[in-house]
Amino acid sequence: MSLDIEKLRADTPGTQAVIHFNNAGCSLPVKETIDIITEYLQLEATLGGYEVKNKYENIINDFYSEAAELINAGKDEIAIVSNASDGVNKILHSIQWKAGDVLLTTEVEYGNCYLNYLKLKEEKGIIVKIVPSDHDGNILLKKMEEMISSKVKLIAVTHIPTNSGLIMPAEKIGNIAKKHNILFLLDACQSVGHIPVDVKKIQCDFLSTTSRKYLRGPRGMGFIYARKEILEKLKPSTLDMVTAHWKDADNYALDCNIKIFEQWEKSYALLLGFSKALSYLNNLGVENTWKRIQYLSTYLRSQLEQTGGIEVTDIGKEQCGIVTFSVAGIDSEKLVNALLKHGINLSTSLRFSTVLDMDKRGLTGVCRASIHYFNTKEEIDILVEKVEQFFEFVMSKK
Repeated sequence: MSLDIEKLRADTPGTQAVIHFNNAGCSLPVKETIDIITEYLQLEATLGGYEVKNKYENIINDFYSEAAELINAGKDEIAIVSNASDGVNKILHSIQWKAGDVLLTTEVEYGNCYLNYLKLKEEKGIIVKIVPSDHDGNILLKKMEEMISSKVKLIAVTHIPTNSGLIMPAEKIGNIAKKHNILFLLDACQSVGHIPVDVKKIQCDFLSTTSRKYLRGPRGMGFIYARKEILEKLKPSTLDMVTAHWKDADNYALDCNIKIFEQWEKSYALLLGFSKALSYLNNLGVENTWKRIQYLSTYLRSQLEQTGGIEVTDIGKEQCGIVTFSVAGIDSEKLVNALLKHGINLSTSLRFSTVLDMDKRGLTGVCRASIHYFNTKEEIDILVEKVEQFFEFVMSKK
């Protein structure tokens, strides 16, 4: 399928106002998403929240099918959460940990994930072990397998880190987890909607992602995938009447299904917007959009590498649409703020978000340009030109 870039940009009102390279932070939504959220909120205001929800019941339920289609799951394996971090937390704290259990993770783990590993270490007495990577940032899979023991209960991996352009070899990690019958949690916050993600091929037991990034949905939404065969082994850390039933003064019953991760109360306006965003991507085909992202991000890296004073800081053999770089003598936040004044949206990745990786590489912060399929080479050329001009201006003042 050939993407009609002019139509995609016409469907995205924000492209008329800014050059947006902050898609790994919060991407620009399509008009369909904006319209249905606005429509639903207006109806809530005039007809009542419960009443409107009942009218939209069938459309609301379409969300589960759209999410399942995107990652090759069953719709009874999808739960709505408020964001990817919320999803990871719910999964981690539903596993029945014992003191001495081992959690294997990587050097590029995201801050929220690792904080909760440390919390489990503090509260449950688990042991957190880090699988090392080589000098170029590639995880040492042979070393991971050597670290497997009867104590390893979970392998937890960030699919695409926030700060380095790297794509983790999720399928190979899944093979190791499956071979040794170990639970596998994939933080797919940056990967779903960005690259093709197939939970059957990856063989993960859990996946968590968010709406606002590459899926181009609204903020405040995300979803979990949990393989239905393992649901009966989990115990949610909190209960909600959507899945737990109050029997009497001393007893309750818990349904062993995906709803253990959901809350009864949620924003149905945002949910409908999220569903529209998923449908839009499913119609385009993530295999097609990923090819476009690869093309543009490769072009951006090549242009940056040819520009004086710029160092591309991406690592790993396989790289994604997140391009990170530093500019000699210029603080990353200062550069991002300067570009913002020219209508160019970037972001920074600072040490606190990926402490292990940043410390290993001696970095305190990098600029992050995250490419999406609606971006253009012309926008990239403008970005590189402005970065070069800012560098020359700063150098002239020294």
